[in-house]
Amino acid sequence: MAHGFFTIEQWRNKKWITVCHLSAGHSVSDALQELERRDKPGYFRVVQTQRMIWAEKIGGRLKLRKWHAADPEALTRGARAFDRDSGKWPAT
Repeated sequence: MAHGFFTIEQWRNKKWITVCHLSAGHSVSDALQELERRDKPGYFRVVQTQRMIWAEKIGGRLKLRKWHAADPEALTRGARAFDRDSGKWPAT
């Protein structure tokens, strides 16, 4: 099974609204069970976010740094770091 987290979204008022997230370790079946548990009609989609990719031009070439997205918080932390560091990977 691919690593990543799932987001259940519902189509409402002509846009997708997040209903909930299921962290890494869950499956599409778990997402469907969550919809059944909530017992609400609607039009839904299940989106899996598997990878985060930090793409940076170094020496005229694109450098891709990739890692698994375990949950929305990890994705948010990565985005904040990208913004904080102006898209430049921190030197070690």
